[in-house]
Order: sequence, then C-alpha cells, then structure tokens
Amino acid sequence: MMLRSPIPLNLLIGLSTVLATSVLNPLLLEAKSIPSPQRVTVQPQRSSQPVMLTLERTACFGFCPIYKLTVYGNGKVVYQGRRFVKVTGTRTTTISHATVNKLISEFQRIQYFKLQNNYVGGHTDAPSAITSLAMGKQKKTVYHYLGSPDAPTQLTALENKIDAVVNSKQWIGTDAERAPEGTKK
Repeated sequence: MMLRSPIPLNLLIGLSTVLATSVLNPLLLEAKSIPSPQRVTVQPQRSSQPVMLTLERTACFGFCPIYKLTVYGNGKVVYQGRRFVKVTGTRTTTISHATVNKLISEFQRIQYFKLQNNYVGGHTDAPSAITSLAMGKQKKTVYHYLGSPDAPTQLTALENKIDAVVNSKQWIGTDAERAPEGTKK
C-alpha cells in the first residue's frame, strides 16, 4: 500500500529546486571565482569614484569677478556668475574626460590634500579663491586669500589652470565688459 503525502508533488519538486539552488549556487559561484590557469580576464576592473572639483572667486575692493565653477568627473562644467562678470546666472558646458583627468593630476601633483585649509594674511582688499576636490570619500577645501604671502605658488597656478581649461573667460569677459556702467576700468 502506498502512502500519499498531503503536500502536492509539484510543490516538493519546487522546494527541492529552491533548496538545491540556494545551497549549491554559492558553492558554484565560489568555484567559478577561483582563477584557473587558462582563464584570462578581458575587462579590467575600473574604480568609479565620483569626482567633483570647484573654483570660486570672491569679491574684492573693486570690480573683481565673482563666480563659481564646478567640474564633475563626467566632464560637465557648471558656471555660476554672480557679479562683475559678463554673464550672470548659470551656464553649462563640457570638457573631455582626458581634460578632467589632467586637472585631477594637477591637484595630485601639488599634493592638494596636504595643503593647509586656509591661506590668509597680507595686504587687504584682495579677492579670494576657494578650491575644493572630492574624490570618492576624500574631500578637501582650500580657502586662499590672494593677498596671502604664505600660499604656495602652485596653488595659484592650479586656480588659473582651472579657469583656463574651462575657458571661464567666455563668461567673465574683459575688464571693460565687467565694469559697472558709468565707471572706467
């Protein structure tokens, strides 16, 4: 005499498949991840750290351009013109990935993450340049008062390079274009 189980047969088969899959799949995956001598990896592993760098120029006693540039790792550039610039408001453009990488290399070359957070002092009424770099979890901002005698020249060169690479002059304009009406520059 044959005993019948109260659980339908197809349910038992389904459960056995789930159990076999959940127990065996990790073992199979582990076995597949062990490199064999014949296995060759075609795709290199790429670390995709989010990258963002900024340059902000502040007011001075006069008509210094006040604006901020934000450059993202994908090449997107956001310009925000505030005052004493040819173009106020927000504009966007793009630069190549290679150009972004060159900028990041410049930050690394001057050991940006080892710089002081502030360079202040010196004569008064000069503008400031505030730079920042965020790479993954690593973030740093440097406040550079342009009158500071303590700031490294490489920092000023980096600030100017960011302007040049992004071509911020297209939005900032010349001295004559930036000066308020009725004034001579």
